[in-house]
Amino acid sequence: MMKVQKEYTTRLLTYSIFITYLILGIYVLIIAVSSPFISILVDTSDGQPTVIRSYYSQWAQQHQIEQGDIILTINQKAATGFKSSQKNLYISSANELSILKPDGTVHEINVKHRDLPEEFYLHIVFPMFYFVLCLCVAMYLWKRNKDHFITQLLMLFLLTCSLAYTSIGASSRGNLVGMIVNGVCIVLCLVLIIHFLQHYYRLLHIQWTYLDTKWLYFIPLIVIPLCYGTERVVPQFRAITPMVTLCLFALLVLYAMYILLCSYLRTRLAKIRLIAISCIIPFLPFLLLYVVPEILSSRAFIRPEISILFILFIPFSFIFIQVNERLFDIEYQLSRFRYYSSIAFFSSLIISILLALLMIEQLSIAMLIVIFIVVFIGFIASFYIKEQLDFNHRKIIFSSSGDYVHNLYASVNRMSKAKNQQDLLASLQYEITEKLGTTAFTLETTEENIPLSRGEIRIENDMTQLLIHDTVDEKVLIKIRHTLQKEELLWLELLALYVSMFIDNLKLIEDLIQDIQHMKDTNNAQLPWLDKLLWNIVEKEKSILAQELHDTILQEQLHLARELDVIASSPKIEEHKILAIREQLLNATKDLREYCENLSPPLLDTFGLDMALKKLVQKVKIRADFLLYTQIDRFQFQDATLHLVVYRLVQELLNNAIKHAEASKVSLKLLAVNNGFVLQYDDNGIGCHIEDLMQSSASMGINGIRERVRAFNGDMTITSKPNEGMHINIEIQEECEELCK
Repeated sequence: MMKVQKEYTTRLLTYSIFITYLILGIYVLIIAVSSPFISILVDTSDGQPTVIRSYYSQWAQQHQIEQGDIILTINQKAATGFKSSQKNLYISSANELSILKPDGTVHEINVKHRDLPEEFYLHIVFPMFYFVLCLCVAMYLWKRNKDHFITQLLMLFLLTCSLAYTSIGASSRGNLVGMIVNGVCIVLCLVLIIHFLQHYYRLLHIQWTYLDTKWLYFIPLIVIPLCYGTERVVPQFRAITPMVTLCLFALLVLYAMYILLCSYLRTRLAKIRLIAISCIIPFLPFLLLYVVPEILSSRAFIRPEISILFILFIPFSFIFIQVNERLFDIEYQLSRFRYYSSIAFFSSLIISILLALLMIEQLSIAMLIVIFIVVFIGFIASFYIKEQLDFNHRKIIFSSSGDYVHNLYASVNRMSKAKNQQDLLASLQYEITEKLGTTAFTLETTEENIPLSRGEIRIENDMTQLLIHDTVDEKVLIKIRHTLQKEELLWLELLALYVSMFIDNLKLIEDLIQDIQHMKDTNNAQLPWLDKLLWNIVEKEKSILAQELHDTILQEQLHLARELDVIASSPKIEEHKILAIREQLLNATKDLREYCENLSPPLLDTFGLDMALKKLVQKVKIRADFLLYTQIDRFQFQDATLHLVVYRLVQELLNNAIKHAEASKVSLKLLAVNNGFVLQYDDNGIGCHIEDLMQSSASMGINGIRERVRAFNGDMTITSKPNEGMHINIEIQEECEELCK
């Protein structure tokens, strides 16, 4: 019931986040669409707005808006009500303007978005595209893993980045909601990425030595709204709020970079480098080219709406950051991104240069930069989309004869059923006849030397030759008297490679069968390769045991010997030291006895499995911090080895519970079934994601259990989630000739 309630609450919260995102995003976009952004700086010291300069100088020249003009009306309303103390103000947006020229004439100007292409793309088109893109990527991340908190943090980070960018238009137009959304989100997105790092480091078992993230939420959720609230009471504070927001943004970016840099230098993990590239670096152009110059009271290098365009990289990187799936192959992702970026960069540069030459008077430097960024991102996105399409259709290579790669899968699957070389070659002849539609070929087995290497294709006089197998005693050659297309040659080459490996494996199996048969016929129980394998296994176990004893018991004994030397050289015998050494000797003896019992449980051979398991459970109850509930049936297996297997499985499960589970209750059921047993383990410990289990220290024990189960053709299932414990079910059926009759 609690689990259902938790899932319902999580789903309701997620839906609320998406609905809030849609409402705020659509609202700020409507504000941006409702009126074009013109940003005309005016002097109102004499009560009338007199034009000083226009943000879009080219548009102003086209409509003859010059310095000294007086704005009479804005959207058919008189431009009055300005305070004499306000010298410089911006008229941010308008649909209609009425301007009084110095010569007394009045100009009526209709302002349209298409007259301001730079404003149209930067305030409307790109934000709309980014808004929809981030929504799609966030929903994709949520569907991939709805229960993973790290995924939810990434989703929130992406949505707040989107709102910060989407609200630029409404904020520039002086809309209060747009300004609050922009100010809060631009700081909140960085708090979220730092919060993500804190939980992600916990997943990677990296110590978090930095500030607890929960205190950082005070900044965007309390400080920023408080600044905007103060503006309503103290209008002079309006010049301070943007500076406060930019300073907080700069500090948080630097703090996130500091965390990533320190942790990367300490661990050298490529995963951390990928996080920096995908989530932090896109903010640097905005930080270095706009925020820092604004804070230092100097002129920004690039307009904010242009420098912030680099955050468009973030959604594409999120498609490949699957933290709940261990981030894929990081080095592969980085090398692939570098490869695609290099191709996209030069292609985008060429296109931008051509556009600059063709439209040198119509395009500004800022617009060319925007075009370059958009084309660059478009190229990278198209490369990734093409790669995904190629992967989805990897079984289809279109040609006049059909899908060769898909047929190759089917052919290899059919030929894998061959039991000897003759059947394999007969199957190969059938596949060539069916796929290539020709019988004009021969499959030759010869002992002659052939000037070809294995897998090499040679075409001479419309004759295609391919060497499949090559040994000292035998060569297998295909000769096709038919012209083949490049797809057919590729299919034939890959098929021949599989056939060559099949022949090698069949030869090895035949040699092994002959050795075993020879051993059986001569009553010789010795096989050199088997003896070597067993010897290597025994030596490996000896090495592990020797290292374990060296690091524990032997070190303790040496320490005690030194203590005795000190006592022997002392004129006065201290009784308490001798008693302490005696206690340590007893403890070392106890540890050594436990090692011996673990290596070969004495009760198992003497009193049987039931007594050995009872003794093991008693020892665990003394050592463990959890309550252990057991239900153990009596067993009698035909295969005596299974008694030891059951003991080892129970022993390893309980050891893992002591070392890693952090549980208060553990249940262990060993149930007898027909011709086998079922072992059920449950705990209410910390649990984990199954993928993360393979990276933890507990994986060695779990892998040992899995190997034992696999060796006896058993089944093993593990289910676990964070804070929901672990559940393991093992079932093994006894395979015995007497039982099968």
